[in-house]
Order: sequence, then C-alpha cells, then structure tokens
Amino acid sequence: MTYKSFIQSFLIAFFFASTSVSAPLSDPGSRGIDWKAVRQKIETWAWAQAIVEDLKRNVNRTQSLHKTPPLGTTGWLHEYYCDEDANRLRFDPQKPHEHVCPQCGHVYSGSPYDDCWRSLVHSSIATAAEQAGALYCITGDTKYFNYVKETLLWYAVHFNEFESHGNHAGKGWIREQSLDEATQLVRLAHAYWDICKDLCGEDRETITTKFLIPDAKFIHQQTNRIHNIHSWHNSAVGLVGFAVGDCELVQQAIDGPHGLKQQIQKGIIEDGFWYEGSIGYHFYTIQSMQPLYLAAKAQNYPLEGTGKFFRMYSAPIQFAFPNGEFPAMNDGWTRINIENMDSYFEAAYAMTHDSQFLSTLAAIYRNKSRDSLNALLYGPSEIPKNQDLPLESVLFKESGIAILRNESVNALLKFSPYGGGHDHYDRLNLILFGNGRFIIPDLGTSGYGIPLNGKWFRAPASHNLLIVDEKRQKRCDGYYIDYSPTHVEAGVKDAFDGVDIRRSITLQSDGILDRVTAQSKDEHQYDLFYHFRGELIKCSLPQKPYDGFEQRQGYDMLKDIKTGTVAQTISLTYQLRDVPGTLTIQTQSKRPFEFFIGVCPDNPANQQMSFLMVRTTDQNVEWNSSIQLSSE
Repeated sequence: MTYKSFIQSFLIAFFFASTSVSAPLSDPGSRGIDWKAVRQKIETWAWAQAIVEDLKRNVNRTQSLHKTPPLGTTGWLHEYYCDEDANRLRFDPQKPHEHVCPQCGHVYSGSPYDDCWRSLVHSSIATAAEQAGALYCITGDTKYFNYVKETLLWYAVHFNEFESHGNHAGKGWIREQSLDEATQLVRLAHAYWDICKDLCGEDRETITTKFLIPDAKFIHQQTNRIHNIHSWHNSAVGLVGFAVGDCELVQQAIDGPHGLKQQIQKGIIEDGFWYEGSIGYHFYTIQSMQPLYLAAKAQNYPLEGTGKFFRMYSAPIQFAFPNGEFPAMNDGWTRINIENMDSYFEAAYAMTHDSQFLSTLAAIYRNKSRDSLNALLYGPSEIPKNQDLPLESVLFKESGIAILRNESVNALLKFSPYGGGHDHYDRLNLILFGNGRFIIPDLGTSGYGIPLNGKWFRAPASHNLLIVDEKRQKRCDGYYIDYSPTHVEAGVKDAFDGVDIRRSITLQSDGILDRVTAQSKDEHQYDLFYHFRGELIKCSLPQKPYDGFEQRQGYDMLKDIKTGTVAQTISLTYQLRDVPGTLTIQTQSKRPFEFFIGVCPDNPANQQMSFLMVRTTDQNVEWNSSIQLSSE
C-alpha cells in the first residue's frame, strides 16, 4: 500500500468511526448549504426574493394538481415524442390520457404515453418536495415541512405496491428505469435531509427503512460501469447514506469499484470532457456528480484524486459558440445554450472560488436574471457585470474536437475516440456556424423511442462527412494530424476497411476551405455530404430528376432529388433559412464526379434542410470545397 492510499484509507476509516450509527440520524448535519447566508441573500437581493416566490408558486401549484403521486407502471420518456416530426409531446398534468404534439396536433393516448404521463407527475412531485424542503429551512413554515413529510410517507407506505420494470436503461421501481429512479431519489433525499431533524422518530424510521434505504439498495445493485446513468446511481445512494447515517451506502457510492471517484478518474477525458461525447450528457453527468460531491465535501469525506471533476466545468466555457449554443454532437439535444447552464457554474464557484466560473456567470447574466435554486443555495451574493465568453480557436486534442473561430465564422471538426452507446459513428464530421446560427449543423438526437431517431438522426447520411459504399462507420477512433488557430487536419483509418480518410479545414475571413481525401488499394463508392439550413437559389450546372435511394443508412430520407455530372467544379448558392444572408459552396476535383441535391429533415423533422452530396467511384478521391458566407 502506498503512503497516499494509506492516508486515504485512514481518513475514510476515521470518517466512518466518527459518524457510524445504528439508527436513522435525527440530524445528519450540513449538506453544504449555509442557511443563514441564504436568508441574508433573500433579505438583501430582489433576485433572491424572486426565486423564493417562484419556489412557493411551484410547490403550491404541484400540491393543488396532485394530491398524491400516481400508482401504476411508469413509462420511458424517450417515447413521449411525436412519431412524425420528433417534437416532444405536450404534458398536461390534468389530462392523463391526452398527449398532444405541439406541432402537428396529433393526439396520442394509451400505453406508452399514459405511462410517461405518470413518470412526469412523479418527477414534478419530487421537484416540488425538494423545493419545499428548502423553503422549510428558509422560512420555517410548517406547511412546507408537512408537504415533504406527507410525500415521503406516501412513498414509504406504497413502495411495495410498485414493482421492478423497464427495458431500456436498467430497471426502475417507482420510475421506468434505474436512471430516473436515481434522479428522483436524489431530489427526495435532499427533501428528507432538510426536514429530518424535525421528524418524529417513528416517521424517520418509516421513511428510511421502508423507502429511502430499500430504493437506494435497489439502485445500487445495478451499478456496474462507468457511465452517466451509474453516476446518477452513486449520487442517489450516497445522498441517502449521508442523510440516514448509513456509512456502507456512502462508501459504496464514493469509493466503490464504479463509485464517484472511479467515474471521475475513468470517465472524464484529460481535457475535461465526459467520454460519451455529447454536451448534453456532459452536463447531465455534472448534474449527477454535483450533489454527492457537495455533500461529501460538507461532511469532510475524503475526496483525494477527484480534482479532474472541476475540468468538466471549465471545458464547456470554450466550447460554446458566439450565441451561447453548443453543437448537438452524438446523442446531443439541439438548442442547448450556456445561458441555461448558470446553475452549474453557481455550484462550481461555490466549491472552488475560481474566477473563471465567476466570469462565466457574469457573461450568462448579461442576458437573463438569476433564477436557479443553486444561485440561492450556493451562489455568490453579487456577480460582476459585462463579461464576455472566450471566443478563440481551441483544440481539445484528447477529446478529438477542434473549433476554429473568427468574428464571422466558427468551424468544428470531430475526430474523437469512440464514445460508447451515445456515439453517432461520424468521425471527421463538420459543423459550421455563421451569421449568428448553426448553418451546417449536426442534428443531434430526438427521443430514442421513435423510429426517426435511428432511421435519420443517427444515420450516416444526416451528417456532414465522407461515406464509403453507403455504409456506417465502424466503432473507431479518429487521429490528430495538425492544428493551428486557423487550420486543423485529422484522419480516420478504421471507419471503413482499408480506407484512410483525411480532412483539413482552413479558416478564412468569411468562410472555410475544406479538403477531404480518401486512399485505398480497392475501388469504393465515395459520397461526401453537406447539409445546409437554407434553400438552393443558384446552381452552376444543369440537373435532372433522380428517383431516389434505397432504404439504407438514411439515404431514403433524401427527397426531391436532382442529379448531374461535374467535369471539375460545381458552385451552388443557398439562401439561409434562419438568418439573413447566403452560403455559396464551390466543390472541385481533378476527376469527374456526380452531384445530388435535394431536401431532408432537420431536427425537429417538421422543418427541412437542403443537402449536397458529391459522389465518385475510385480507389482514391480528393475534393476541395470553398464555403463562403454573405450577410446580405
């Protein structure tokens, strides 16, 4: 045993010896919140007073809508989407059997939609209970205490009326999968922690032994890998352990083989990104780790070797594009914006007092007010004004992402290592941002439970890359070649058998130069795709209608197709859809090639984009494209 591991083991043993109990704690102590400081904020600052009023409104509304949680099987929320256009269905808390698409108006009912409705009600109640617990600590008003107590007792009394179910991400008990079971338990563990000191012994015993501990153990039994879901497991298990005084649960959640420390050490890439390669799951994993980290820190639990956790907050600051949006890479959700991530940076600053997180908050709050619970519970009283996010070119070499930036254009090239089940098999994918919006986008994902997700959003033909023989890339890593603030080059050798693909992007004042090459000993069909959020208004070559492609790798989703032959160069101009201006692409090769143009679904699929595909059959290929933007 090394000296470091000996000291760590000693500290853990000391922690257990000083906290071990045989019955639920009447007062587990701090979970990292200075309630006196919170009340001082409320007395001093209008924004803090407004947050409290919002909390009160939500608790009162939830309590009036749902007298008790619903019994019955719950559903997988990725199925709560419209099959036709991938929009999330509208949740009406008063209509358990009517679920409307906000875009096309189609009404869904029955399973799985009614089951999803019950899931959303449980989620609403857990959120309200967590908020009510905080309100009780702030105001001392017993109506909030009673709401939390009655909610927790209901789950304790009815816990055995639920049963294990779920077919997607582990098994749930109350909820539809272990992930949602864990996220709900995190909120309810916070709620219990905030009121338990004033519960009578009988109620503490009932809540802990009939609900919190059994649910935590049910979740922990499924913790077996490095993954965002299992990180949520740890948070639920560890918070329950701290709140009830069960040191075995705490140790399993933090020091277990897939506990918090291992998730941090093995799941976070050295440059700070979560290995799954999606900005949505990156923040979702922060959200899972953050409550347990805060509680462990407040309880003086040893956290050696976890400093890499704070890189997860730093990395996205340089990843956001000029309008604050993040690219929707892999299973990433569209329109995720750093302006909506203020609560994460409130907690980050509370844990570190690092000025970069304060500056990020200052940039976020230029355009919005402070309204998160984390701002109230953990954030600083005052935020400096008029800060800007860093908008310079950046290379995340270990994560395989480069972003080239100037005042007009931002271009992203992906050459990342394989990221697991949320990966989209799209090494050397290109994303282009200009005129204030993503104009050559990555579509990200939709609800996983609808056919469009696999048929289109995860398909090769929806990405901006080179496809070989109309096949999907294999599970593989890209490789780095070169980088400067105005140029990046990377490659992939293992995506298709025997084919070495390289791509280089060079930043220009109003656009980019894009060079794509492929080399092989054998002849292949090479298809290079671009997708534009705009309408074609000019093409330099004649075209004729094309019947369409077979149902394969997303090609069948391409519509209104026209085709033609290019001797050497083709030029096309698109009127941009979401912002003023045009995009002109000029693509050339030394050998003749075919081109295909048409439209395809955007995300959500009720909108459409234009596409350009250039094709040749050969051993080797080289295409050079100039993409230029105009704001007029």
